[in-house]
Order: sequence, then structure tokens, then C-alpha cells
Amino acid sequence: MFAWHAYSRIRRMRRLKGRLYGWLRLVSALLNNYYSVCVTLTYAPDQRWCGRDVSVFIKRVRDYYRYRGWRLVYFWVAELQERGAVHYHVVLFVPKGHMLPKPDIQGWWRKGFTHIFAVNHFAAYLCKYLQKGMEGKLRFPRGIRLFGYGGLDSFERSIYRCTWLSHRLREKFGILLVTKKRGSMVEALTLDGSRLIIYVGGAGARAGPSCPVPP
Repeated sequence: MFAWHAYSRIRRMRRLKGRLYGWLRLVSALLNNYYSVCVTLTYAPDQRWCGRDVSVFIKRVRDYYRYRGWRLVYFWVAELQERGAVHYHVVLFVPKGHMLPKPDIQGWWRKGFTHIFAVNHFAAYLCKYLQKGMEGKLRFPRGIRLFGYGGLDSFERSIYRCTWLSHRLREKFGILLVTKKRGSMVEALTLDGSRLIIYVGGAGARAGPSCPVPP
């Protein structure tokens, strides 16, 4: 049983790393006039974790960006501190020549304190905390999301979902874009203009019926 859980954690970590580095490659091409910063969100000892906390923080940041005409793209991961409290690391992108205010002073994070700093290799930085959270003996609260991202439009999300599939799978089926993914079912647009359904599971991938995309 222990060996199975360890194997499951390794597979999950590998998958999360792949998604993070795929997101890095896409965002680096989209936001070449922005630089990345990391914001840490820490709970005060008298505050309790709630599943909506990081979403509320992102909403306040989004309002700030919208007012200034900036584009908000973000990626966050959850971490457990030694005292057992949840701790968030959020990567944001800021237009070059500008700086963000300290989130707790600005009122974006009202449950504790924050730290903000520029980070160059943010994918490696976030992966460190993803791995730390999955290897420790402490357990996250039930129902918590370990990571999240946002700010991509529908076309960019279709490109990003392609990075969730292996290179071998993309080559085999000629996948151009992934328009939908639900569990093991992947709906993709192929190079010849057809829409293809692929089922990805432990036994490998198999293709369902395909149909041409209407003009």
C-alpha cells in the first residue's frame, strides 16, 4: 500500500511539473514585456484557512490590473508550513517599469501578511513547493486545490492543454489544439481539421470517432 501511494505521488508530481513548465513556455512567449514576481500569502495565527481565500485575493488583484489596463496572468501553488498552516505562493506578471504594492497593505490579503519579490526562474521555484507539499508528513485540508492558474483566453488554453499530452501522443494523432479535457477524455483538433476524441488511461490512449470541423 505504501509503495502504491509513493508511486501515485511521483506520477502526480511529474504531471504537475509538466503542466507548470508547459505554462511557462506559453506565458513567456505571450508576456515578453512583463516580468514575474512571486507573492507569498501567509495566515496569521488567529486566522483559519478557507477554500475561497486565494480566489478572493486573485479577484482583488484582477480589479487592480483592470483599472490600469494590465493583463493578469497568474499561477499559484499551496504549501503546508511546519506548523500545519496553509501557505500560498502566487506568481504574477507586472509590466516592465512598474511595481506592485504590498498585498496586505493594499488590502488584497486580509488574513495575515505577505512578501513580494521578483523571481526569474519561477517554474523551478513553484515546483520546489509543489514537491515539498507532496513529500511532507503533514496533510492538506480536505478539498484544497494544490495549484491553480488563470488569465489565458480560450485559444491560449487550447494550446496550453496540448502540453498536458505527451509528445508521442501529439505526434501519433496529429493534435493541433486540445479544445476540452474531462477526466480521461480529451477532445482535440487535428492538423487535418478534424475533431478527435481520445481516451487516455493507464492502458494507453485510444481514439474514438472523429468528424471534420464544419467550415
